[in-house]
Amino acid sequence: MRGAGEHSEVRTLPGPSKVPDTFNGCWAGSSKVPYPVARCWAEPSKVPYPVARCWAEPSKVPDTFNGRSATLRSWALAAVSCLLALAPAAAHAQAPAAPAPVAADAGVERAIEPLSVDRQVIPEAVRLGDPFVYRITVHHPPGQRWELRTPRDLGGYELIEQSRTRSDGKDESTTTYLLKMSLFELGSHVLPTLTFDVLDASGGGVARIDGPDIEGKSSLPKDADQLGAKLEDIKPNEDVPLRSWRLLWWLAGAVALAALAWFAVRAWRNRPRHAVPAAPPLPLEQRTLQAFDALEAEGLPQRGLQREFHFRLNGLVRGYLGERFAFDALECTSGELLREVDRRRLPGVDEEALQRFVDQCDVARYARGEVPVPACTDALAFARGLVEAHRGRIWADSAPGQGTTLRFRLPRGGLELAGIT
Repeated sequence: MRGAGEHSEVRTLPGPSKVPDTFNGCWAGSSKVPYPVARCWAEPSKVPYPVARCWAEPSKVPDTFNGRSATLRSWALAAVSCLLALAPAAAHAQAPAAPAPVAADAGVERAIEPLSVDRQVIPEAVRLGDPFVYRITVHHPPGQRWELRTPRDLGGYELIEQSRTRSDGKDESTTTYLLKMSLFELGSHVLPTLTFDVLDASGGGVARIDGPDIEGKSSLPKDADQLGAKLEDIKPNEDVPLRSWRLLWWLAGAVALAALAWFAVRAWRNRPRHAVPAAPPLPLEQRTLQAFDALEAEGLPQRGLQREFHFRLNGLVRGYLGERFAFDALECTSGELLREVDRRRLPGVDEEALQRFVDQCDVARYARGEVPVPACTDALAFARGLVEAHRGRIWADSAPGQGTTLRFRLPRGGLELAGIT
């Protein structure tokens, strides 16, 4: 009888729906029939009607069938199978129906025992936390394969690593497991029971192997009591600070951003701007006359400030002469100023009137003499006349239909006449 794992040619009986239900689960014996062997069984749990599966062995068919068509041979096989199934089916129909047997191992793992087991712990006594080797050697038939299930709860043990080797012999095979483990409890203990999944030709099963004894010794030195050392429980997990440069990167980014903003503001402030063209400077004569008008508007002599009035008026006149004739009149003393004017023969300058002006200013500034208000007014008038003497003017008057008249005014002394033709 062939196993379910074998493969052969499969032929299905024609018209299986016509076979009565009483034929379910019956085997048809073929050893007494000189025709091809037909093996049939029904699987009522999978189909609503009996299904007959037949293997034909054409090598045992008599020569009278050789050369026949495949159709005749199939019908012959079907007829022989039905005849073989009639007798036991009829007897089964007459007997009282018995309840279908329930498989005893339905839902239960099949227990398998090895031929022998060798267990060894190296060493048999270990200090807490030190690794040891648990060696399991299983002797079993060659057709079996033993696989260790990974232990889930080992209690005070820790599985570090494992390895598996197998050697096959003629009558038996040997599978060896080496388990590297550690123990974290004092005293004598039993290694946990290990579960193996076993595969063979009949299917799968389970084998359980109990563990041997092992002793856990203290890891403290012999003089631990004298030193005051003792075993402590395993500390819980602690948070370990890791070095991180994230904060520094954030600070560097902030500094870079601030520097970028500063450069942007600086560039915006230093951007080229369209400067408003400055007004051309006023002529020297005009600027000096405006300064005279401002000094007169303050009314210093009328308020008794003749000394301050002469200081400022003297500075304006000296500054005008120095800029007009290109010499440092402000740094000259009164005598040096008069000698320089005489040496240069300055046009438009009355030397006698200039000397009276300088003497009056010296008396008011250094001698702190009382200078009457009319004298202050005369000094201001002299200063204006000095400037006016060097002012020239040219202009044009035009009228429609009458033409244009060019007019000019020459200052005293004839300074501007030198270039006129």
